[in-house]
Order: sequence, then C-alpha cells, then structure tokens
Amino acid sequence: MPYSKQNADAACNFFEGILKHTADDWFGKPFILAPWQEEALAAIFGRLDDEGRRLIQMVFLEVPKKSGKTEFAAGLLLLLLMLDPNPGCQTYGAAAATRQAMNVYRAACKMIEQSPLLTRHLRILRGTNRIVKRTDPDSFYAAVAADGDLSDGVNPAAVVADEVHRWRTRKNLENWDVLSLGGITRKQSLTIAITTAGVQNESPIAWRLHEKTKRIQEGIFEDPTFYGRIYGAEIDDDWTSEATWIKANPSLKDNGGFLDLSKIREKYQSSLSDPDAQRSFRRYYLNVWDQQVRRCIDLNKWDACRGDWTARGLEPKAPEDKVRPLHPEILKRFIERRAWAGVDLSMTTDMTAVAFVFPDADGVFEVLPFFWMPAEGIKKREINDGMPYRTWAEQGFLELSPGDVIDYREIKARLEWGARMFDLREICFDPYQARQISVPMVEDGYECIEIRQGYSMLSEPSKKLLELVTNKKLRHGGHPVLRWNASCLSTKEHDDQLMFVKPERQKDSNRIDGISATVDALARAMLDAGETVPQIEVWN
Repeated sequence: MPYSKQNADAACNFFEGILKHTADDWFGKPFILAPWQEEALAAIFGRLDDEGRRLIQMVFLEVPKKSGKTEFAAGLLLLLLMLDPNPGCQTYGAAAATRQAMNVYRAACKMIEQSPLLTRHLRILRGTNRIVKRTDPDSFYAAVAADGDLSDGVNPAAVVADEVHRWRTRKNLENWDVLSLGGITRKQSLTIAITTAGVQNESPIAWRLHEKTKRIQEGIFEDPTFYGRIYGAEIDDDWTSEATWIKANPSLKDNGGFLDLSKIREKYQSSLSDPDAQRSFRRYYLNVWDQQVRRCIDLNKWDACRGDWTARGLEPKAPEDKVRPLHPEILKRFIERRAWAGVDLSMTTDMTAVAFVFPDADGVFEVLPFFWMPAEGIKKREINDGMPYRTWAEQGFLELSPGDVIDYREIKARLEWGARMFDLREICFDPYQARQISVPMVEDGYECIEIRQGYSMLSEPSKKLLELVTNKKLRHGGHPVLRWNASCLSTKEHDDQLMFVKPERQKDSNRIDGISATVDALARAMLDAGETVPQIEVWN
C-alpha cells in the first residue's frame, strides 16, 4: 500500500502551523496535535491507492469526553475544504442536532478569524452557517443537523459527523445515508465519524462503526479504505484506577497530549456518591459503552479451537447438483459420522444457518456450518453491517439465494444432503417459521425435533458451548462466518440459567445465526453423550 509522508506531514503542518485554539486557556495558542490526532491525520492523508489518490474513505474515531473532538473536527473540515482543488467542493459538518453542529462551526469560524491565510481564502457567511471559498463560492463548508431535511441531491466531497452516538432517530439514520453515500460519484470522498461511547441499543450508527473497527482489529475481515481507532478502557478494567484513566484518555499529558489528569480525578470524585454518575463517568471519561449485555467469547480462545483441519468453502455447483458440493478433504473427515443438525431460519430477507454437529468419544464436538443470504441488496447489507458478504460468497462460505428472499428449498436440500453423507440422527429446529421445511421432512421420514427458544431448553447447551470453547473441545476449522457469529455473542441470565442474546435485526448489525444453529444441535447431541438436557418435543 503506497504511503505519502509528504501528504501526511502537510496535513499535520496545517493544524500546527496555521490553526489556533479557540476556547479557554488555550485560546490563540497554536494547535499542537495530540499523538492520537497526529496518527489519524497521517493515516487519513498519507495512505494512497495505486493511482496516488487518498485511500481512506471512512474514518471512525471513538475517544472520551474532553479529548478535543470539537476543535479537531473543525480543523478537519477547514483542511478538507482548503485541500480539495476541484470546483464545487461540498463539505459538511454534521451533528445529530443544530446546537452540536454549531459548536463545530463556531470553532471553525474562530480559527479563520485568527489566521490571515485562511481569511484571504475563506469567507464566513454566518447567516447561512456556511464558509465558502472566495474564488469558488460553490465550494463550501456547511453546518447541518441530522434531524433536519437534507436534500438527496447533496454531493459531499467530505463529511465530518460529530458525536454519532447521538444519531438515534429514523431521520438521523436517513440523513447518515444521504451524507455518507451522497458523494459516491466523486473520485474521492471521505466520511469521518467522531464520537464518545454511547448506549449499545440506542446508538445504531456508532455501535455499527465500533463493531466494524473491532472486527478489523481482531482480523475477522479487512477493509483498506476504512480507518478506525477506539480509545478507552475495557469493561473489566478497574474503573477506579488512575492507570485505567491514563489508558483510556489519549489526550492526557501522560500520553503526550494537553489534558491534566486532575480534571479526570475531579470527575471521578464527584461520581462516588451516585451510581448513575459512576456509570456516566465510565461512559464519558473512560469510553466504556453502556450496555446490558456483553461479549462472552474471547476470540483468542475461539481461534485455539480451530482443530487440526481448516474450513474450506463449497465447490462450484454443477447444473445437475441440487446443492453445492463440500470440499472433498472436508467431506472425507465427516462422512458417515454420527451427526445432529441445527437449523436457524431467518426471515427470508436475512441470514439463515444450518450447523451439523459431530460428537466424538473423547468429548470433542466438531461443527460444520452452512449459511445463506439473499443475493439482492447484498451490497447495501455489506455497507450497513460492515461485513464482506460477497467475498465470503466467492470463497464458498456463504450461499447467495437468487432474488430478495432465501429459497427455503435450498435449506431442505442441504439437510437431505446431510442425511445422505452422514449418520444424521435428528434435525433440530427453532420452531419459528420452521414448519414449511420441517413438516414435509417429517412426512419424508426424517426425525425432526422442536427446540423452543427459551432458558429452559437453551441454557444447558449454551453453557456447554462456552465450556467447550474454554476447554478447547470445540472444533470449527476456523470458518470465517461462524467466527464472526462467535465475536457477536453475548449472554443474558436469569437465576442460574443462561442463554445467548439474539440481536435485533433492524437495529443491530451483529448476527449469531450459526451459533444458534449449533446450540440447537448441541441440545440433542449432548443427550446422546449422556448429559442431562431438558425434555424436548419430537415432531411426528
């Protein structure tokens, strides 16, 4: 990947050589970058594609409160406006509401007023909340609110979206799409989202970008056009420790920044008498997301369960085949072995999974998963979920059903294939929407089991899955889609019972379909292994 130190240095020099701070004790002083800001500028402007253009198209920066986000956002907008030589450069500074957008705009105006160079090139139009180039009034920076009406005709060259954890309403989500996708016809476009941690179930855009950043860091997939950094404490860190405060706040003087640790200490002291204030302290000053559920599988432990084989995708389908063949080396491993199949049927517009589970005499369980998704709209799903669905499909790890729904006949055909290839004892269904497959399969003589989705039936197999991962007795071959599902896994508990949380498909980009199918199959495979499981209904 080409890298231009000259471009990176120019971006940093713009801040430190031209811009000045606009508030408090720093007013009028040169904008000396904190290390995290310098790192972001170097990545955004230094990384180039093979044609020498800026490579990065989407940026996500998650930093605690008082890290200098507002002034950094203002400086970025001025840099992007000044940097683009093309006429009609539309640059937008957006926030969930007008007040926050104006905070960034006013900071940008003060930066211009303190710089003779910027004053010569840019004109402030306070009546319209714009800053325009004097030589090209069609090139501008406009402050906009994501709760207002934005024209679908906007053609942004760059967008800086501030505090995206507050972008929660339907209007916010619509305007995010308008702004982040509106510049698709430009040779170069850039969207930068800057935020503090939010509330998982209430901040869909920020959480989606947070999760994409984590997945790239964890090696689940790659996106060279995306730059994401998360600065904060881990949920298990000691929130009362000053070492944790230093770890979480990249703008502290201890980290080469400008913020004095005493400021964080004051906020901590004032929170001690109020549990709600303590939660706010962890969220705003340690950047820990407020959430009722938490991830429950360490991906390092998951990866240690790959086993002595590597998952390989499906082979190309011949015209006479009802189902795509499995790679011969993988099929050879499982053929004629005892197996239980778990089925997690989605709404026909989302992902569906089938997992064959194979128990061994030594207590090891091996999993062979299959996944489906509608082919139509796959690009939009990739953008919304931040996952490489088309790449997985090309590699044979995900099957795309023609059209905009999943053809359940493909699921039935795969189960019938499994019955031919393996010693398939039972097919375990989540009863939701399953009868259009299960009823005809029962009529054809297959043993179908209903696995009701509640604590009483799912607690023991869910605990078993976590135990298998911990003890390295699960074997999955490193299947990438199943690994992603594992990374999305969180639990909820009631008394001593536990089950995995199914994400809300309309609000959350996480998916656990393959894990759900595996747990359904485990519920019966455990019984065969002599373990105690709840009474389950057999369909006949």
